[in-house]
Amino acid sequence: MKGKLLLVAYALSGVAALAYELAWMRELSTMLGSTAYASGTMLSAYMTGLGIGAILGVALAARTRRPMRMASHAEIAVALLSVFAFLGITRLPGAYFDLMKSAGVTSGALLLALQFGVSFVIMALPTIAMGTTYPLLMRAVNRDSELGTWSGKLYAVNTLGAIVGALLASFVLLPAVGVKGSLAIAALVSLGAAIIFSALATHDSRIPVFFRSADALALLVIPVILLVPARSGSPLGLGQAFYYRSAADFKRTASSRTTIFESEGIYSRVAVVESGDGMRTLHNGALDEGTDNDFDRVTTTMLAMVPAMSADESGTALVVGLGTGFTSQTYYNLGFDHVTTVEINPDVVPASEYFIGPVAEDDPRWDIVVDDARAYILTHPMKYDAITSEPSWPWSSGVAALFTQEFMEAAKSRLTDGGVYCQWLPNYILEQDDVAMMYKTMRQVFDRVDVWSINFPEDQDAELLLIGHNNTSGPSMDEVKGRLVQEMIPLSVENALIAPQAITPYPGIEALEAAVDDPSVPLNVDDHSTLEYRVFWNFVNRALAPDGEQ
Repeated sequence: MKGKLLLVAYALSGVAALAYELAWMRELSTMLGSTAYASGTMLSAYMTGLGIGAILGVALAARTRRPMRMASHAEIAVALLSVFAFLGITRLPGAYFDLMKSAGVTSGALLLALQFGVSFVIMALPTIAMGTTYPLLMRAVNRDSELGTWSGKLYAVNTLGAIVGALLASFVLLPAVGVKGSLAIAALVSLGAAIIFSALATHDSRIPVFFRSADALALLVIPVILLVPARSGSPLGLGQAFYYRSAADFKRTASSRTTIFESEGIYSRVAVVESGDGMRTLHNGALDEGTDNDFDRVTTTMLAMVPAMSADESGTALVVGLGTGFTSQTYYNLGFDHVTTVEINPDVVPASEYFIGPVAEDDPRWDIVVDDARAYILTHPMKYDAITSEPSWPWSSGVAALFTQEFMEAAKSRLTDGGVYCQWLPNYILEQDDVAMMYKTMRQVFDRVDVWSINFPEDQDAELLLIGHNNTSGPSMDEVKGRLVQEMIPLSVENALIAPQAITPYPGIEALEAAVDDPSVPLNVDDHSTLEYRVFWNFVNRALAPDGEQ
C-alpha cells in the first residue's frame, strides 16, 4: 500500500511540474515573445533549475535521516515558491523592458542572455525545489536489491504525471481559469503530493497526519495566489521596443487605454484595447496583430484588392489568418461569391468583431473556419480564385511554416487556372537579402511573381505583396494598376491613404529576378525556415538601436 501511495504522490508531483512550466512559459512569452529563441531560453532556464535541484538533492539525501519528510518539505517549497514566481512574473515586465532598452543591451546575443536571466530568476527557486525530490525519494526507498526497480517505477510515474499535467494545463486549465488559476491548482496538486509524502514519512497511511503538523500552513499558498492580481492588458516586451523608450513611457500610454475584450485560450491571451483617441489594437500573446488605424487599413485592404484585381475571376477567395478581419471583409465587399477565412486561434474570432462587427454564421458568402491553415488547405479540395496569406510575424515559431516553399506549393494546388496567391511580407524589418530569398522561394512554385510595394507618406516600400500567378497569361501589372485605381476612388473617401500612390510596382525587381539563379541565395523551406531566424535578428537589432538609428 505504501509503495502505491509513493508512486501516486510522485505522479502528482509530475502533474504539477508541467502545469507550472506551461503557465510560467505562457506568461513569460508576453514579455519574451513566442520565438524559437524565447522558447529555448525559457526551457533551458527551467531545466537548469531542475539540474541544480538534483545536485542539491543528492547532497541533502546523503545527510538526512528523514528523506521522505524532506521530500514532503520540497513539495511544500515548490507550492510556496510558485507564489513568488507568479509575483515576479506580474512585476517583472517593466524592469525587463528597461534593462532591454538600456545602453548595455545593444545586441541580440545580450538580449538572449537577458531573456535567460529573467526566465531563470522567475523559475529558479521552485524548479530547484522540484529537482531535489527524486534523489530524496531514492534515498528513502533505500533498498539496494530493488533500487533499479524503484528508480524505473518512480521515473515512469513522474513522466506519466508530466504528460497528464501538460495536457491538463494546455487543454483545460489555461483556457478555463487562466495562468493564475492554473498555478493555484498546480500548487494544490503539489500540496497533495506533500501530504502523502508526510504520511509515508511517519509510517502512517492516514493522510490527515499532514494536518496535525505545522506544514498545514502551506495551504495558505492557494488564497495567497488568488489574491495576487493577474497581469493583463497590453503586453510589454520586444514588440513594444520600437515605440517606447522606457516602461514608464509605455505605462503613461497604456493608462489611457481600455481593454474591451480579453480571453485566455489554448494558444495565447487575446485582447482588444482601445486608446483614448478611439484606435483599437488586437493583441495576440506578445504580438500586435493589427489595428484599425489608417496605415493598417491600407495594408489589410490591399491584401485583398491586389490579388482580386490580379485574378481572372472573382468567385472564391481564401484568407489565411483572420486578425482584425479587414482583408476578408474587403474580399466580401468586392463581390466575391464566397470567402473562406481560416484562423487557428478561436479567440481571435470574437476579438475581430470589435473591428468588423459580427459575421453571420449562416452567411452563404463568408465562412470563418477555426483550423490550422496548412492542414485545411491540404485536406479540403475546394479551388480558389485568390488566396491571401497574411499570418502574423514570421519570427513566431507557430507561424514560420506559413512562409515556406512547401506551404506555397500547397496553396498553388488549391488555385483555379487563373488564380493567384498573395504573400504578405513586412519589408520594414527585412533586409534586401531576405526579400531576395522569399522571391526566389516563391519563384520555385510560380513561373510569374509580381511584387508590389505598399507605400506610406514617410515610409516607401514599407510592406510588400508578392503575387504568384497560376497562369502566366494573367493581366499585366499595368492592367492590374488600372483596375486598382478604379476601385480606389470610392475607398479614398473613407481613408486618405488609400490612393494610387499607396500601391506601386516594387522598384528592385531586376535584383530579385537575378537572385533566382544565384546559388548563394537560399530557399525558405520547412527543413530550414531561414526567414524565421533572420527576421528575429533584424527586429532585435533595429529595436535595440539607439534612438534615432532605428
